[in-house]
Amino acid sequence: MGMTYWLQTLNGRDMSSDEEDYSIMHRLGDELDAACDELRIPRLSSFADFTDLELNMSDDEGEDEDTVDPETGCGYGIDDMQWFNISSGLSCLQSLRSYIASGWNPKLAVETRAALVEEMDDCILKLQAAAVTEKFHLAVIM
Repeated sequence: MGMTYWLQTLNGRDMSSDEEDYSIMHRLGDELDAACDELRIPRLSSFADFTDLELNMSDDEGEDEDTVDPETGCGYGIDDMQWFNISSGLSCLQSLRSYIASGWNPKLAVETRAALVEEMDDCILKLQAAAVTEKFHLAVIM
């Protein structure tokens, strides 16, 4: 099973979901969290939401799998998910991106580093474009 992050934002009750895969960020999650520890910034994984993963992994026989939340289009609602301040996530991503680009983990293949920086740049641009009142999370998707 492939796992990835999707960047989702929330403005009031309006949720937007960027279904672009940030698979390298997810795959290197433990190493990126260690880098965050070195930088003394919040861990990247602290901005993750596992609601979708938990729903997909559940064995609940009593749950109606056809029930779709009208706001999200998913089997769960906005209030079921964890949301974080964009400014906190943006600050974390910017610091982490600079650290990675400056040579973090020299054993990381050049192509992988470039793709990781590209994923982070994409997230940073999307968060910068979001209104300051919005919240966000990195949805863990299976």
